[in-house]
Amino acid sequence: MEFEHEKFGKCVIKDLTQKMLEDFHRDMKQDLNVPLSVWRGDSVRSAAKHGIMTEPKWGVEDVDNAKPAHIVWLADCINKVIAEAMNIDPLS
Repeated sequence: MEFEHEKFGKCVIKDLTQKMLEDFHRDMKQDLNVPLSVWRGDSVRSAAKHGIMTEPKWGVEDVDNAKPAHIVWLADCINKVIAEAMNIDPLS
């Protein structure tokens, strides 16, 4: 799935596999009691690490050096794709 932002450019998230989802959730399970800004940064790091986010092509240092608003936007994109992947259509 692709997302475009006027300021931040493009975000491309792969179609998720079960393994990608499990790896992401394993990374994030320890983050239940952290501030939302930390959780968002960790979610973008995890997506980059596991190949979930293919654009921008970022590593940990890129996340560490990014503007907080960019991280918020990327985390929102990632979580929209995760929510969609886990959604079961009640009419199917």
